[in-house]
Amino acid sequence: MRRLVVELAGPAGAGKTTLAGALAADSPATTTGVQVGPLGLAVGLASTAPQLAAARLTAPGRWWTYDELRSLAYLRAWRRAVGDGDGLLVLDHGPVFRLASLAAFGPPMTASRAFAGLRAGLAQDWGRLLDAVVWLDAPDDVLLRRIDGRAQQHRIQHVGPAEGARFLARYREAYRTTLALVADAGARVVEVDTATTSPTELAADLRATLHVPSPRLST
Repeated sequence: MRRLVVELAGPAGAGKTTLAGALAADSPATTTGVQVGPLGLAVGLASTAPQLAAARLTAPGRWWTYDELRSLAYLRAWRRAVGDGDGLLVLDHGPVFRLASLAAFGPPMTASRAFAGLRAGLAQDWGRLLDAVVWLDAPDDVLLRRIDGRAQQHRIQHVGPAEGARFLARYREAYRTTLALVADAGARVVEVDTATTSPTELAADLRATLHVPSPRLST
């Protein structure tokens, strides 16, 4: 039986990585992330080259950064690996995150018709592969407090509430568009408020919602 593939998505500070860890901790049948080698990334990036060239011709401006090109490569390369195995596969910073990030903060080429076609095609492909996308969110003040308090650097760390709110609004808008695309292709979207519930409780609630057993807790 094919394993269940779930992505945790949401703005910075929503608790994606923490929830992924909680899901993995309560079941040995849960895998987090997909490994892709250099060859897979190269093939993945090469497959997007025609659309990237077309986007460049119609929308001048800065070129893709190294991290953005890696995201485009992962969007193709991951598709070959997500179906292998059984149990539950949890993706943090997965395809929905990468598509939304490119749309929100990528170069001017992301506004081109060529890139819009590439994005729609990738979203449809992933909408058929993902069983569910779990949208994690919390009020802006909660997210900004979490971001300010963590060791990992972030572009809106200590920027103030007004600038932080603008950044989060831009991110949420890109996510809404991307979630609509993957949902149209068949992925289930589950919304979760992480403001008041612990990661352990969220993990248990999510397993119940998705009808995923928790072997470690049941023994």
